[in-house]
Amino acid sequence: MSILMGSREVWFSHRENVYRIKGSRIEWTEQKKIWSWDRCTISFARSPKKRLRVVVRSNTIRNHTRPDVNRPMTLRFMLGFDINKVHKIYSQSINPSLRSVDCEDRWNVPGERWIFRLDSDYWIWDWKADGEYMESSNVYQIYREIKTHLASPEPIAASQLFDLKPKSISDKMVLDHIKYPDRRIIHLHKRIIPVIYQPSADGLKNFIREVHCAQKNIDNNKIEVEVTIIFNNEQLRNHSNLEAPYKEIRLLLYKREKDVETFRIMIDNKDASKNHFIFKDIYSYLHGINHGLNEDDVHGDPKWMGEIKRPISHYFMDYQHPIVFVNTSNHAMAEHDANPRLWKWEYVPGIEDCPVTLGSMTRKQIDDYFDQVDAKKDPEFSPA
Repeated sequence: MSILMGSREVWFSHRENVYRIKGSRIEWTEQKKIWSWDRCTISFARSPKKRLRVVVRSNTIRNHTRPDVNRPMTLRFMLGFDINKVHKIYSQSINPSLRSVDCEDRWNVPGERWIFRLDSDYWIWDWKADGEYMESSNVYQIYREIKTHLASPEPIAASQLFDLKPKSISDKMVLDHIKYPDRRIIHLHKRIIPVIYQPSADGLKNFIREVHCAQKNIDNNKIEVEVTIIFNNEQLRNHSNLEAPYKEIRLLLYKREKDVETFRIMIDNKDASKNHFIFKDIYSYLHGINHGLNEDDVHGDPKWMGEIKRPISHYFMDYQHPIVFVNTSNHAMAEHDANPRLWKWEYVPGIEDCPVTLGSMTRKQIDDYFDQVDAKKDPEFSPA
């Protein structure tokens, strides 16, 4: 089965400006480079502008960062982009200048590759097996699927779902979890759990540790979920010179170094178009601007404005998994991606090998827990 799953993976290359970290800020340079990623799977979604959105996923296995969790974890990555055009597929000898130092074990393959280009800056390809016909290759199957979607007047029909197919072992684990969740932890008719995307460039210190979903029924048709995310830290980028005093203030006021953010999901079982988020004080869209990763003082939808309903744009596989994007370094978020050029970590809480712990505590229970511990003496403590 491992061979079958692996056979559906392909390579993905994209041309992008090189960025550098300057004073904690991400700055894009004028230099462009072609980056290549192996072990990728390709799926599709509909963008808000009705365009075809290509979703590329990859993954790698690492040891868990928490010393009390003795198991490996799978880091899942995602990059999504909209396209208008697919170019002809063809066979090509590899250009040595495009060699990937990070993938030498899979790069040293003799012969040619099947490859096609999307718009101007994206390529999907894979090595050409001896005697392989183009029509029998994985690359051709993806090419044909994209051609079909682009020719359709309604790409990906009218779905808001981020689709996923069992094209890799990692993708199959995610699908199995969503289709057959752990019934021991489900106390309600259905459990609403968000899938969260965060720029991987922000993950060295600001990664997510826990996701808590406190769910309750409002009536027979409506569900409210209070979602609390516990981040490892809150590394400032735009105001990095204030990070040390800000850390001390957080310890003094909240008795923790970790950053804790809460939003709500409102689900209408009769009409999915009424489903929405409430991002009080943590919405990343402010003053007409989609604020991105460099910003660290964004507090859109302030409390004094009341409960502003933000429609859910996308779901992961089904309507029980609404998608949220963490967009800024102070962890303001939204239903849309404010960092489209950056790869994201894909957190699917509840999967056995996920780096994130899934819990069901309320924000009050979490705050009460932090009030009872000393973060300076035990910085690795955790509610879950």
